[in-house]
Amino acid sequence: MQDTAPALPPEPTAPTSATTSLGARLMNVFAVPGEVFDEVKAAPSAPANWLVPVFMNCLVGAIAAIILMSQPTILQGIREKQDAQFEKMVQQGKMSRADADKAMAMAEKFTGPTMLKISGVIGSVVFSFGAFFWWTTILWLLGRWFLRAQFSYGKAMEVAGLASMIGVLGVIVTLLLQVNFSNLTSSPSLGLLVNNFDPKKVSHLVLGAVNVFGIWRVLIESIALARLAGVPFLRGAFVMIPVWLLCQAVMITFAALAGRLGG
Repeated sequence: MQDTAPALPPEPTAPTSATTSLGARLMNVFAVPGEVFDEVKAAPSAPANWLVPVFMNCLVGAIAAIILMSQPTILQGIREKQDAQFEKMVQQGKMSRADADKAMAMAEKFTGPTMLKISGVIGSVVFSFGAFFWWTTILWLLGRWFLRAQFSYGKAMEVAGLASMIGVLGVIVTLLLQVNFSNLTSSPSLGLLVNNFDPKKVSHLVLGAVNVFGIWRVLIESIALARLAGVPFLRGAFVMIPVWLLCQAVMITFAALAGRLGG
């Protein structure tokens, strides 16, 4: 009987990491952000991971600005506040009645519906890109300085972009609240507990800063930082959340100062 050579075992194949589509990543960041960031970390660079979310933030913000500045009650509220400021200056002797009337007419030209829509669209684009690069830089610096992790700025851009999808949903919910209450200060925060929200009061500003989507986003960014650095979530949150709180404190301080100077 002729001997037959034993069958050789199949050669091991290199493991392949499963990748999802961009659309799936944009949706999964709401439900399973850790898995999304693990995939981004292991995958080759993909600029679409941040370009698309930032574009969506710009688009949704621009649409929200146009819708808000098309609401008669909101426009009337803006005019009433402007007129009240000029009236106050007249009563304090800082401006004559004639000068106040001229200033009101000039302000009406520059704060008409069209100009407000244009400035709102431009502002949404500037804010979206500014916030994105701000938090990208924070993620990258915290990872390198505090967690001693070596990941590229490009990877920080990708995870920060995907995390900004929380902001897209936040803008939509905020828009619905502002249209429903006809008030630009309405937001998904503890500020809703205040009957007459006054941006000049620090206590009101603090309540407004306790925003559902702001807290959600910083938690998602903490997960992103932890996954990129290869550390537990709590360690990532320990360095990310204090920075977020500091940023909130600075914004509240500037908003309060601006309100007092304007008032």
